[in-house]
Amino acid sequence: MTGHESSAAPTRGAYEERLPEAYIELLTLLEDMDVYVHQITQNWPKTERHGLAAAARQQVTALQRLTAVAWKRKSKSGALFDLDIELHVLKTIIRKAYRLGYINANRLEVWSRHAAEIGRRVGAWIKHESAKAKGCDL
Repeated sequence: MTGHESSAAPTRGAYEERLPEAYIELLTLLEDMDVYVHQITQNWPKTERHGLAAAARQQVTALQRLTAVAWKRKSKSGALFDLDIELHVLKTIIRKAYRLGYINANRLEVWSRHAAEIGRRVGAWIKHESAKAKGCDL
């Protein structure tokens, strides 16, 4: 077991059974990316483990936090746009790690795929909330 497969995630409690499937899937994707980031940053040079590696791990943690904030807020649009911005920042960190040679092309592809999937989910959530807000104004 590699640890970044969604089947490797522990069983969730009764609280999370009441949450929508899309939200649980987004949390699972973020947890998978978090594990992947920790795995690949272990091989980075010692000088970067407290620099760029720490920034990458902090960005993933910020994404997890903002996902929870967006879920809990009544007006979700601001938190969702913050979440989208933080995802954009993470993508720049991914490209920087590749350009500096800390990750190879394969890891760039895998990590970018993780980020792109999360971006699709966040974009769909933004679109859903926007449509819901427009429907309420009618």
